[in-house]
Amino acid sequence: MDNFVASLKKQTIRLDGFDDLTSLLTIPIYFWYEKPVPADVLELAFYKTLEEFPILAGRIKTGYDSRNYVDIDKDHLNLPEYTDYLCNVHFQTLKDADFDVNLLPVDYSSSFKTPQPPGIFGNCMKLAEFHVIRLKDDSGMGVFANITHFVFDGTAYCDFMNRWAYISKSLLAAQKQKQQDIHDVSVPARVFQFDRSILETDKPTGTDALEPEVCHMFSASTVVSRWVAWVSPELRGRIYRYMLSSMNPGNYSVRLSSSAIEHLLQLIRPLAEPGISHLSANDAIAALATILFAQALHKAGRLEGVPVILSNIVADMRPRVKRLANINYAGNAALQKMVVSPLDLLLKDHNPQVLAAVACNVRRAVDSVDETYCKQLGHLIYNNPCSHATVNLQVPSMKNLVASTNHSRFKYYDVDFGSGIPAIVRPVLHIIENGIITLPAHPSQGGYVIMFFMAPEVAGAMVESEYWKYLY
Repeated sequence: MDNFVASLKKQTIRLDGFDDLTSLLTIPIYFWYEKPVPADVLELAFYKTLEEFPILAGRIKTGYDSRNYVDIDKDHLNLPEYTDYLCNVHFQTLKDADFDVNLLPVDYSSSFKTPQPPGIFGNCMKLAEFHVIRLKDDSGMGVFANITHFVFDGTAYCDFMNRWAYISKSLLAAQKQKQQDIHDVSVPARVFQFDRSILETDKPTGTDALEPEVCHMFSASTVVSRWVAWVSPELRGRIYRYMLSSMNPGNYSVRLSSSAIEHLLQLIRPLAEPGISHLSANDAIAALATILFAQALHKAGRLEGVPVILSNIVADMRPRVKRLANINYAGNAALQKMVVSPLDLLLKDHNPQVLAAVACNVRRAVDSVDETYCKQLGHLIYNNPCSHATVNLQVPSMKNLVASTNHSRFKYYDVDFGSGIPAIVRPVLHIIENGIITLPAHPSQGGYVIMFFMAPEVAGAMVESEYWKYLY
């Protein structure tokens, strides 16, 4: 750790509106391994990785203008929590229980099992926590990494984990060869870009590329939202935590093979509307999830007076904004695109035409996110620094909103610390209801794992839907 502290330079990184919008969330994921890695190797690799990601040792502060920034100062460090535990649970026991974290000892950090919004890790908001769990009889290990979404999106999270794993693997190889002490091993550094101003250059005028609903959402404000945006990040986190305390989503998962998704695509592609040249696996999965969600809510009697279902689809700005294309941008470049689907369409009888129509709706929405759209939305949010609070205060009450995130492209199963790839990668129970995450399945199986974070009666209806028959 001493080398990491010595490497730090005092700096201030101003966060942008895309960071602020995700301040409600953390990214909490378990990586389970059948073989452990020595504690000294993992810890040294961790601090070497922090040298490339110093933002995680900073403090988030809010200025009088309600803009947030990260202050990095070696004299006032805010180091991530890092622990290495011995556990009396055997790997096989966990595996037999489908890696149910409730088997872990109760004296572990509560965030192991239910991660909370930022702002509850003490007087100063920690930006990340990392826990290594060494299983009984050296039978394996788990790595739990929980990073606030305030500073990282899923791509940056995955970059951090893969760098940590790469450095650990390099140190372990040197240790096994006994060529030199691991503290003397030099690993070529990789440069990551944390400067958010890259997304603010060449600011466009107008909002012609944005939907009227989006313009209204990010232009509006209330006395409450202005106050929430102005208070400290710690107090804001506590407000969000209280606001979400009534939610108790269940955690349900379904594995879909690559052949099942391909079968679905072959079914709906010929039914695509004119002007839609391509439907992807993500379009099909998002469409299926939207339909299942709408029909389950309708069955539970939760859609009275609601004419549409809102699907929050994440689109990565990196391939869409030229200035992000060739740099390792470690910030929030995941733009949340709203897809509006008429309820009467989603509640029609089970048939491929409905799936195709909703998938085309998703594809049109994703295709509309170009560089102009990204810049205009960024400019709109920047000009209203309290807009993130306005939106985040509304989200829990939007019962017809489903947030769909595709993590299937992330290289979670490349996170090899030197003892092999993970046996399984699994996010922890989410704090917000009505979320759907698409994950990659283990490489030996292929395909996808769809996780639903829903109220039990809603998730149960989704899993039992007749629409699953189109996948087989």
